[in-house]
Amino acid sequence: MDKYTLERDGQIDFYKVFLPRVKPDLDIDDILADNNDGVLNGNLLEFKLHVTDLNTVLFQCIKYLSALRVKGKPVPANILIIDLNAAAVWEYDSAPYLQYIERLYSGGASKDNSGFVGGAVKRALHYDNPLDAEALIKVLKEDNFTKIHIDENCVVGWATSFYRLVPNARKEDFLGDDTGKHKTIGEIRRPVHFKDYIYPYTGETNVKFNYLMDALNDFLQKKNLGAFYTPEPYAEKSLELVRQAIARVPAGNDYVIIDRCAGTGNLESHFTDEEMQHCIVSTIEYYEYKVLQELIGAKVRHIIPPIETADTFNAGLVTGADALSKEYIENPVIRQYIDDPNCTIILFENPPYSETTSIEHQKRKAGKSSGWKNSFVMQEMRKDRTVKGSAYNDLSNLFIWSAFKYYLRQSTDSYIVYSPVKYWKAQRLINKRFLDGFAFNRRHFHTNIDACIMCALWSNEDAKIDSFKIRAYDLAKDGSGGVLRSLKTVAA
Repeated sequence: MDKYTLERDGQIDFYKVFLPRVKPDLDIDDILADNNDGVLNGNLLEFKLHVTDLNTVLFQCIKYLSALRVKGKPVPANILIIDLNAAAVWEYDSAPYLQYIERLYSGGASKDNSGFVGGAVKRALHYDNPLDAEALIKVLKEDNFTKIHIDENCVVGWATSFYRLVPNARKEDFLGDDTGKHKTIGEIRRPVHFKDYIYPYTGETNVKFNYLMDALNDFLQKKNLGAFYTPEPYAEKSLELVRQAIARVPAGNDYVIIDRCAGTGNLESHFTDEEMQHCIVSTIEYYEYKVLQELIGAKVRHIIPPIETADTFNAGLVTGADALSKEYIENPVIRQYIDDPNCTIILFENPPYSETTSIEHQKRKAGKSSGWKNSFVMQEMRKDRTVKGSAYNDLSNLFIWSAFKYYLRQSTDSYIVYSPVKYWKAQRLINKRFLDGFAFNRRHFHTNIDACIMCALWSNEDAKIDSFKIRAYDLAKDGSGGVLRSLKTVAA
């Protein structure tokens, strides 16, 4: 007769028996923190009332190990499959299954596992036997792990773990390489803290992570920069607005498309070669700048700054690329187009947005201070008596206000901008002619929030409007590779 009818009861009894001999100060809840049956030292444990197919259960365990890798957590070297009613344990090494661990799986880990064929069991133990019980205790004390390779599926998880482990670390400490003028070799390329968990990343540059660069910033830099990735389907959709703006360029005029916060250039990823040749791009974050140079540097008209020098790196930022500085606004490369009456200006950008009263800042003793609060654009914006006080709290508003203040001069100039709609609807930061736009779901911009991000095409013409309608689009799948799903038209 079975001793257990509920797996949970047997699992708790197992830990009550063995934890005092292995790690008496460990809480069962700590062991069960990752939605599996437990990680204890270098062991992944999987319990069953009855094990009828070892291969099926082994594949379930592999999926759990895959999830640990993606989260940036060490992959245990041992897999222990436990039959509670038979008091039996089958031990496997996880290393031979690395090719499966480094894949992504969807759905429940316990589903669709039939057909998998694993290797031989390392050994079987029956812990109702004293000698086998002692052998099992020895295994449970082992603290060994299988090294994994860093790729685009797990790099964010390992970055999060790194910044949590090394609170004062910066992006260069995790991601740095030996290309460019600033040569800091980061943790992924020369592991120190993770030397037992990961293989050194051998990619020559960080271009493989181009769509993830915003998520790889350290905690405080994420808040200060406020940069968010634009999902590729949304970037492609907003190109329709860019082409509407290009169609407005008067006959005989040159035109430039300026993106002051280009990141790694994903907004421009679907441009034609002709459109790319009209682009002026910049980004303030150094490692994004290097990727931007590599991906589109030879295709665009200008990058700010045009080349990397010994002074380009500045505490993780790019000297001369701060779009909120007087230096940037007066940059002669850009000014030559602003001052040319025969050149039409199109701004196309997803400005950063940041709220520096966040708890993340307070935890790190950053308070309410942030560089952009003291920027040249903020100082000038405060002189504008038409700007409401609440507008000063959003970093994105500085980009929007300065776009019309310093760049757009003629009625055929255009601004395509991603931002929450409140800059127009609640704060009335601008009163311009609305031409077209879309509503996108903020959740897919590397956030966890379902909210509206408006991508609007504004003409540089004064207008007083009370409302307009925009078409809403969500993504049918995840934000990086999803398919646009049209929703109803919404009013703004």
